[in-house]
Amino acid sequence: MPKSHNPATAAPAVDSPVVVQDSIENNNKVKISAGTSSTAAGIQHYDSAPDLGLIMENITERKKRKFEEKDSCLNDVIKEMFAIFTKDQATRFEELQLTIKSLKEQNNKLTQSLELMSNKYDEFLNKITQLESARREDKKNIEYLEEKVEYLERKSKSTGIEIRNVSKKSGETKSDLCKIVESIAKTVSVDMGQNSIKDIYRIKSKDSSNPIIAEFTSVLIKEKFLGNVKIFNKSKIPSKKLNSTHLGLQGPGKPVYLAETLTTKTQKLFYLARNFQKQYNYDFCWTSHGVIYLRKKGESPHIKITSEMDIEQLRKSE
Repeated sequence: MPKSHNPATAAPAVDSPVVVQDSIENNNKVKISAGTSSTAAGIQHYDSAPDLGLIMENITERKKRKFEEKDSCLNDVIKEMFAIFTKDQATRFEELQLTIKSLKEQNNKLTQSLELMSNKYDEFLNKITQLESARREDKKNIEYLEEKVEYLERKSKSTGIEIRNVSKKSGETKSDLCKIVESIAKTVSVDMGQNSIKDIYRIKSKDSSNPIIAEFTSVLIKEKFLGNVKIFNKSKIPSKKLNSTHLGLQGPGKPVYLAETLTTKTQKLFYLARNFQKQYNYDFCWTSHGVIYLRKKGESPHIKITSEMDIEQLRKSE
């Protein structure tokens, strides 16, 4: 039985000219379009080509994932380094705090020590001030006592005379010394009674002359004795002045010197005054009542010497 022909569904056995023509035109349009696209973009596109946008998106996502992984590793490293750095800084900060604390403690100790030293210094200054004040007072007291002792010693020697350059004989007694004084008194015309001499003795000296010290019963007798000796010597030539022959001593005549007895301090001062006299050509240097005097020339005023400072001031003025 022959098949029925359905013009709606059956495919034509031969392409019709219209369909072929449309197909050719479509193919040509595709080629023209492809050619135009190839010319514009520089690449050929085919209907069967893959979706480049999707490929690029996938590549980008893969790169992002790689970068994210790298960033994550880098962040971990940075975090670890920062943690180490933070820990190190914390340790150093703690050490710095400990050091600062130690320095503060040392500073406090030094401050306390300085305050203690300052207090001690102030205390020492006060003590030194007190000691200086006490020393000045003691010095004044010592000077006062020295002057008192000097006055008493001078008072005790106010009736005595010193006879120098008289040789000592063997077995000499106080009676022999009294005879020497009596001989001098007779020579210079001094009337002396038997009880005029209170005491007489020799003292040791550096030059072994051992001067004779005669103490009278009064200052008046001493003053008259010394005054008459001075008058006697002024009236005589050098060879006839008071000497050992006037005392009845054997041998060649030797000058005999008389002076009032002086205290130890005055003796030292008198020695310095005589040296000053020789050095600066002063004509006179003598003592009277235990006081030392200097005179430049016969008509010039006398200068009283009471201490070594007086001699130094004279030395500066020359």
